[in-house]
Amino acid sequence: METLHEKRLNFSKEYLKKLLSGKKLMTIRRGKRKFEIGDEVDVYCGGKKIGRVRITSIKYKTLPEINLEDIKKDGFKSKRKLKKALRKHYRKLRKNDIFTLIEFEWIEKVKDHGSL
Repeated sequence: METLHEKRLNFSKEYLKKLLSGKKLMTIRRGKRKFEIGDEVDVYCGGKKIGRVRITSIKYKTLPEINLEDIKKDGFKSKRKLKKALRKHYRKLRKNDIFTLIEFEWIEKVKDHGSL
C-alpha cells in the first residue's frame, strides 16, 4: 500500500560507487529514524534515483558502540574515517548521540545513472 510520503534513503553522490558495488550495505544516520525491517524504500544518490532496497536490520547505537563490523558495512575502513564522514553531514558529534544503523539489500538498481 502506498502512502503519501514514501520512505527513501538519500545519499551524497560520493557514495554512488560503494552503493552500486555492494561495498556499502548499511547507512548510519543520527537520531532515531522511522524505518522498519522489511520496508522497501527508494534510494537516491546525488538527487537521482538509483534503485530500491529492502531494510534487513535496524539497530540503535551511540558512537562508541559502533564497531568495526558496522563501519565496514557502511563502506568505511576505520572509525576515524566514519567520524570524518559523519561530521560532514552532522557537524558536531557527541558520544551520547543516538544513531540508527540501517542495513539493506538491493531489490533493483536503475541501469542508467546519467551524469552522476
